[in-house]
Amino acid sequence: MTEQINKARTIFAVFIMVLVMIATRGHVNWIDAFVHLPDFTIPALFIAGVYLRKFWVAFVIIVSAIAIDNYAIVYKGISANCITPAYSVLPFTYYGIFWVGKYISALKIDTNIIKNALIIIAASCAQWLVATSGYFFFTATYAKTGWANFPAYAAQWSVVEIPLVLYWMVAITIVFTLNHRYSFIPYFSAHKSH
Repeated sequence: MTEQINKARTIFAVFIMVLVMIATRGHVNWIDAFVHLPDFTIPALFIAGVYLRKFWVAFVIIVSAIAIDNYAIVYKGISANCITPAYSVLPFTYYGIFWVGKYISALKIDTNIIKNALIIIAASCAQWLVATSGYFFFTATYAKTGWANFPAYAAQWSVVEIPLVLYWMVAITIVFTLNHRYSFIPYFSAHKSH
């Protein structure tokens, strides 16, 4: 019975995270009329790695991200500029975030906050660098200049894109810290399951 309850809670948590991804994936949708929130995919994968820890959860989140992009391109007319052969690397970088999440003790302010923050920052930067390097490799800029312009490109976009993930992680850490204290989402109030 407890396993069925935990499975139902996991499914519900994944459902909520996918809904937030749909609302924030960076494509034109109804929520943009009110506020534009940064993409929730990487934070969802950190949460999944820390607390849910099941491969199928990461798979659902990653496939959802791809499906959201596909829907936006096919049905919403969003530019397919980012869809190059490098896009095939993206799911692997996403899985890397999930995997790294397993090494984070909890998403809350506690005695491990410095270690956990460093892991989150390093993993976010590494994921961004691998995904962006792949994308850059398939652009016209690379075809003309090779890697010579990559440092300037990375410097321009890293300060825009990486902090967005970190802002989410700060907000999530605050929510999970409060939840640990007040248990308003009991499923996530304890340490991760092993």
